[in-house]
Amino acid sequence: MIFKGRFRTVRQRDHAVPTPLPRPLLGHEAYLDIRAWRRPSGSLPLLLVTSPRKTGPAVRRNRFRRQVRMAFLSLSGRLAGQPWVVWVRPARSAPPLDRLTFRDIEVQLGLALRRLLPMDTP
Repeated sequence: MIFKGRFRTVRQRDHAVPTPLPRPLLGHEAYLDIRAWRRPSGSLPLLLVTSPRKTGPAVRRNRFRRQVRMAFLSLSGRLAGQPWVVWVRPARSAPPLDRLTFRDIEVQLGLALRRLLPMDTP
């Protein structure tokens, strides 16, 4: 995503979800289902955030998306220059979105990105 000159939102043409889906980076007890795959081209990481309607009303879903985006921007220095697509969505075991705090999201996203970086080294 490129934001304020550096990031922008992901568009459908930017990525294709691979088949089969990559495995989640965190375990079943995590509140977030985070998956990642490498893009064939590009040098910036992309963030894809989804939150289905069953997770709550639009206000809560939009707040969740903003919080994930801000957490990703604060941690994206770890992925600088690497063409990863990071897909974040609430896990099945997640509490309602209004009980998820920014700190919870930031901690779990940080754990996932730490697990992602060793996968990148051959």
